[in-house]
Amino acid sequence: MNYRTGKILLITSLLLLPAAFSPVRGEEPAFSYTHIHREGSSATISESRTETREKSSKTTTHSDVSIDFPSAPAAGGMVYPYLTKNKLSSASVQKEGGRAYEYGVLAAVKGEKGWGLLGRKGEEVVPPVYSSISYEGDGLFRVKGKKGFSYITADGKPAAPPREEGPSFYRDRGKYGILDEEGRKVTAPLYRQVLTPFSEGIAFVELSDGRKGAIDEAGKLLFTADFDSAGPYENGLAEYRRKVNRFNWGVLAGAMLGGLGGNGGGDEMLPLSYDGVKRGYLDRKGRVIIDSRSDEVYPMTEWGAFVKDKGLLRFVNREGQDVIPPGSYDLSGGMLYEREGIVTLWDKGTGKMGAFRLADGERVKDFIYDRLYFPGENRLLYEINGRTVLAMADTGKEIRELPRGAMMEPFGDGGVTWMEEGKKTEAVDKDGRVLFALPSGDKAGGPFRHGLSPVRRKKGWGLMNQQGQWVVPPVYKDLKMM
Repeated sequence: MNYRTGKILLITSLLLLPAAFSPVRGEEPAFSYTHIHREGSSATISESRTETREKSSKTTTHSDVSIDFPSAPAAGGMVYPYLTKNKLSSASVQKEGGRAYEYGVLAAVKGEKGWGLLGRKGEEVVPPVYSSISYEGDGLFRVKGKKGFSYITADGKPAAPPREEGPSFYRDRGKYGILDEEGRKVTAPLYRQVLTPFSEGIAFVELSDGRKGAIDEAGKLLFTADFDSAGPYENGLAEYRRKVNRFNWGVLAGAMLGGLGGNGGGDEMLPLSYDGVKRGYLDRKGRVIIDSRSDEVYPMTEWGAFVKDKGLLRFVNREGQDVIPPGSYDLSGGMLYEREGIVTLWDKGTGKMGAFRLADGERVKDFIYDRLYFPGENRLLYEINGRTVLAMADTGKEIRELPRGAMMEPFGDGGVTWMEEGKKTEAVDKDGRVLFALPSGDKAGGPFRHGLSPVRRKKGWGLMNQQGQWVVPPVYKDLKMM
């Protein structure tokens, strides 16, 4: 579907800003942890912005109708209302990073004329001439050139559009029916509107009498539900939404709070800040797992979702059971680490940070820290009594005292990351030892992937290895690891 990988929870739509798949932009801060967890997503890189598109967003064409989801209307075909009018995210993280790398693509780069691709050695395999480019899976890239959209392979050769597997929909006389995978009609045109594509064997539609419901691939009505919009099923749950017709000061305040900002980070961490969406979740039988009438419902993660109601915050698992009981907690500045199954929160009473385990709600770090962060590699960075310390995450054993106020990117491959202290940026190993420092004015733009990290020098972006050497010189206007 459109978040899903340490990892973190967004929580921008919840968090929906990029992690491993977000473009590095010169004017943005070096360290950015706005990520959102979306399973199997892909990102479109364009001249002015990054568009999030689902991995399942492939184009399927039959003689009756051409459907493109969830792309932009300009791409042609029918666009699902849920995916256009009620976007879940404005940017996304690719959960299983490196799939384009398997086909020989290291990064997307922006030159004077547009976007292109770099090979594993940093060479240009596709000239930077396209106004947008996105990885669609299976070694195919969707590009926009002077003649519109088309598909290419990792070496720039023309390719046929990918074909969506499974059933789809056709339109006839203003209504919609179901086609099987071979394009044969399964049902007559019965539905007023198709709200989502089939996912996990279920699609949401608007019935002829105006009700909204879920159907199986044979057109059997499974249940009806009351919502304004809904999304495809993911791992047994579907998000639904309702409109809010009044201004909500609480939502505004929550949206303005946030965690660490920026544009780097790993695709497994998400800052915890509310996006204002009135969402809930349904299981495959139509049962409400999380009610949208709660004051705030955060996007679903692998472990569950946060729910805030009547001033108290709790964490609910994917079966709707409370794991972290309601308490006076604040999410701003906290993060959810999906791989480790840990979340850091603020206690409003003490003003200190602590951490819970998401599997069973056990408190793994007491609320005594001024700052608390898990950068991966079994490491813990915390600040207490004016000291900034790097320690073992499992035992708490202190490894090294760091410069006061130091911040770290999540560790990339090879156990190397960036540490920022004031205007100084240094590459450090997992024990906090400095490997090299960037010259004054240089900015790191994300964690190391495939042994390389984006770095900006003056007005150009390039790729630097873990020894501080340029592998791709800083000559590009923008650069995005893939």
